Amino acid sequence: MTGPSVAAAALVMALAVALRTAVAAHRRGGVARRLADATHPGERRSREWRLRPPPALGPALAAAAIGLDAGAAWSLWILSAVAATAVALVTVGAAVAVLGSLAAAAGPVIALRALRGRGDARVEASLPAALEAVARALRSGASSRQAVEEAAATTVGPLGEELSRVAVQVGRGAPLVSALEGLARRRPLPGVRLAVAALCLGVETGGAQARAVDGVAHTLRDRLAVAAEVRALATQARISAVVIGLAPVGFGAFAAATDPRTSSFAFHTAPGLALICSGLALDGLGWLWMNRLCRVGAT
Repeated sequence: MTGPSVAAAALVMALAVALRTAVAAHRRGGVARRLADATHPGERRSREWRLRPPPALGPALAAAAIGLDAGAAWSLWILSAVAATAVALVTVGAAVAVLGSLAAAAGPVIALRALRGRGDARVEASLPAALEAVARALRSGASSRQAVEEAAATTVGPLGEELSRVAVQVGRGAPLVSALEGLARRRPLPGVRLAVAALCLGVETGGAQARAVDGVAHTLRDRLAVAAEVRALATQARISAVVIGLAPVGFGAFAAATDPRTSSFAFHTAPGLALICSGLALDGLGWLWMNRLCRVGAT
């Protein structure tokens, strides 16, 4: 069997193992969350083997709005990096394998940083509809607690999960105001703080709660419209950042593929490898900086 055939077989086997491990970890995570009230979390973990993810991976996935369990993501990350390194080692050589392993390790980190804030954006985008659902329930004669429960049942995404958590806490005896303030602490966003302040004020003082909640929903919807317009105006700058970040990589790959001397110097000599590493590092830093400049946050 030739080298490329061995590499292809190794890649298929590694990806199959990674996918199976990731699916199993994701399934175990879902079952553990559903049975958290009945089973001690340490008992199940002590009876099964799994790759333990870093503590910061779960919050990073939530901030990027990636619906994947931290254990599944970590398993897929590690096994995919190992597979990519093995294939590069067999097909190209040790030097490229080192570069491939570094790229496989840094790629998800860059992606998570680029997608950071998407979860918060989804929460704020769902706020007007959730507040309107609360206002409708209040107009129909429901109490504030019932209105929050109905809004949690009709809201999808991260905000629906947060409202469901509030409903569960209230169902276990916690005051509604304390549960809502906990939501504001977990999601310290301007829109969430405004919505929580309106709901808490309505709970504590009474009065025309539905009208106040509708007013907050209208205000948040206007703010989201303005933010969307600003993001649309910044689209050209974001596309320029992507092009500037990918152009050197594409040019280098084209030059290495068309000129054997360039490929030999870049991948088989110490100065060439140093230039590739420094160029990729500077290119990544420049892309991150331009992405930061183009990021529009809701204020």
